[in-house]
Amino acid sequence: MKGLILYFSGTGNTKFIANKMGEEFIKNECEIEIHSIEEEFNIEKISFDYLILGFPKYFEYIPQIFMEFIEDNLHYSESEIKTMIFSTGKDKLQTYFDELEKILIEKNFKVILTTNFKMPNSNILSREYLDTKNIDLEEVYNKSLQKIKNEIANFLIENYNKKEINNFKSIIMKKLYKFRTKDLYKNSYKFSVSSQCDKCNLCVKICPTRNIENIGDYIKFRDNCILCCRCMSCCPKNAILYKNKQYSQYKDNIDLIVG
Repeated sequence: MKGLILYFSGTGNTKFIANKMGEEFIKNECEIEIHSIEEEFNIEKISFDYLILGFPKYFEYIPQIFMEFIEDNLHYSESEIKTMIFSTGKDKLQTYFDELEKILIEKNFKVILTTNFKMPNSNILSREYLDTKNIDLEEVYNKSLQKIKNEIANFLIENYNKKEINNFKSIIMKKLYKFRTKDLYKNSYKFSVSSQCDKCNLCVKICPTRNIENIGDYIKFRDNCILCCRCMSCCPKNAILYKNKQYSQYKDNIDLIVG
């Protein structure tokens, strides 16, 4: 039996979980192939019997970049394929998976398990952000690893475990997401670089939406920002500013993305 893990990871947390899931599937004598949606690959040329989808939750919702990728690149399957969806976030709040599941159903993918993994907070712009040295990371990771083991065991025996959200809560979450993201592109104009910037172009290379350009040694932020904070956390000089302010960088898993 061969599986495929597709994920989007802003600052490395989701990639961490995706890789650990891959290791657990191998322990269960399953073949597995893992791809970030930012890689260049052709899904149609990959044969798989089960599918795992993962992403960081944005306001308890699914990043639009991931939704669009699945809708545009995952094609209808002649045989029904069992699927797991997971999200990562700083808390245990449930994610609204329904709209992604609707897309999958139309393509003949059957979701049998949805789950969320609590990971270190990587949203450095949040008022709730705390330097991760103050967090018991070992406990967070150990709980996640144990949860991976349990969830994959349930998935392989097709033990249905979908985190359902009632209609009222789903409506609220959907409206909240749209409200918070409707003018997300405007945040691009709030970014700038300090005099510490040495034009290494790392931020240009690793931005998932190609939102950053180096134009004649001038760093320009375009209008396609999704506030993943990847650029701010990976900058070797911590030279990327938001509203002319410097922020602490998230370092726990960002090297998985940059490396």
